[in-house]
Amino acid sequence: MSDVFGDYLRTIGRIPMLTPAEELHLAAVVQEWLNHPHPDEVLERRGRRAMKRMVTANLRLVVSACRPHQQRMQHLGLDPIDLVQAGNLGLIRAVERFDPTRGYRFSTYAYWWIRQAVVRHIQDHGSAIRIPPQVMDLARKVEGVRSGARGPLPLASIAAELGESEQRLAFVLRTVQNSRALSLDQRLGEREADGSLLDRIGDGREAHEPQSYDWLRLEVAKLSSLERQILDLRYASEPGLTLKMASEQIGIPRDRLKRIERRALDKLRQRVSPMLHPA
Repeated sequence: MSDVFGDYLRTIGRIPMLTPAEELHLAAVVQEWLNHPHPDEVLERRGRRAMKRMVTANLRLVVSACRPHQQRMQHLGLDPIDLVQAGNLGLIRAVERFDPTRGYRFSTYAYWWIRQAVVRHIQDHGSAIRIPPQVMDLARKVEGVRSGARGPLPLASIAAELGESEQRLAFVLRTVQNSRALSLDQRLGEREADGSLLDRIGDGREAHEPQSYDWLRLEVAKLSSLERQILDLRYASEPGLTLKMASEQIGIPRDRLKRIERRALDKLRQRVSPMLHPA
């Protein structure tokens, strides 16, 4: 725990809590100020003072809402005081929207706003890539359905249960999976000799053997002169010519050029595939 966070906890620990009657009175003053179409200086001053009293008296509630995320914060390397400050913004929002006439305690109402602000902060800052909250919420719903099932569920069944398309769920899961960053200090095995990911990354000074594509050039040379000319125009130049441009340069119809190109690529694929994927 940092000294700043420790000092913060000691400071808010000395702030007295509100009684239920004080809570209702202060909330009524805040709502009177916020809902008045043209509040005067006296009403605004009373409202701001009441809001500040409600916020400061419930700062410990924010810390309680952040405690379940303590281990995750340490894993992500985030400062706990930043998470608490995010929760404080949710607390302020709760004070602004709390209706004392509903009959429930402010802490019950505020906890939802605080938790939402805390989770949003972790989503925004806990990954190298920011994922929109809607995507993360849908991914959590998918995991919730999967965890409640007795066995593996196909994506189509999950999509039907959530009322979403299968393509959208596939996109969401793929996005979340691809956004997960790995630490370079992550161990590759349980033994010390296995090393970490950082040990497998070169520093750019190692000698690299130049890659030879002579074997591919030999296969291309076996094609007809027209096939080689078409492939050269379409793929060897930078940028490659379009079908229309290539057909105009060679002087043959585009449909015929496309058929010749496809036939040439099929020939190369049949000859090269055994080399790339030997039995």
